[in-house]
Amino acid sequence: MDVKEAIRLGHELDVYLDSEMSDEESGSLDDLWQSIFDVLQLGAYGIIEEDPSELKAGLDWLLASQPLTKEYQEKKIPFMEEIR
Repeated sequence: MDVKEAIRLGHELDVYLDSEMSDEESGSLDDLWQSIFDVLQLGAYGIIEEDPSELKAGLDWLLASQPLTKEYQEKKIPFMEEIR
């Protein structure tokens, strides 16, 4: 997967619709990644209601696209177990 494909796949996620969509102006994978991360964290801890399968798909995307980010390659995902 390259950055362009990661962005396309991120936009296809159901959780993207609930995100800040902060990448719309910047076109940045990092902005998209952080937006998806935030929604998943809120969903994992029950702050917002999300379908578990949508959370899992989002987590899979975060893990697959993380190596392509500039700022988030080393970021821990503390809510992984809540989603899996």
